[in-house]
Amino acid sequence: MLHDPEVYPDPMEFKPERFMASPGREPELDPHSVAFGFGRRICPGLYIADASLFLTVASSLAVFDVTKVIEDGVPVIPIVKQTTGNISHPYPFRCDIKPRFRSAESLIFTLNDE
Repeated sequence: MLHDPEVYPDPMEFKPERFMASPGREPELDPHSVAFGFGRRICPGLYIADASLFLTVASSLAVFDVTKVIEDGVPVIPIVKQTTGNISHPYPFRCDIKPRFRSAESLIFTLNDE
């Protein structure tokens, strides 16, 4: 359903702007409305999945600075490309992840020290 070209023109292209209204253009269907099913067959884990994802992303962004890799003084711009199939994932890319403060660093290495 989420790859239907009648609903999403160029469904395999990464275009987050498709979900935002712009002058003279309505936003495309929000995938959240069908991704977890609907009606009597809706996924019971929908709210747990949403909350878990939000908390994971918010916690990570609060604790870490995520930036582009710098090589020879020039930022390396990642190529935005997705895998194909029923569930797509971004291809591997390089980024620089650093703790924002010292206590965050101790949280990272606690698991590795065991």
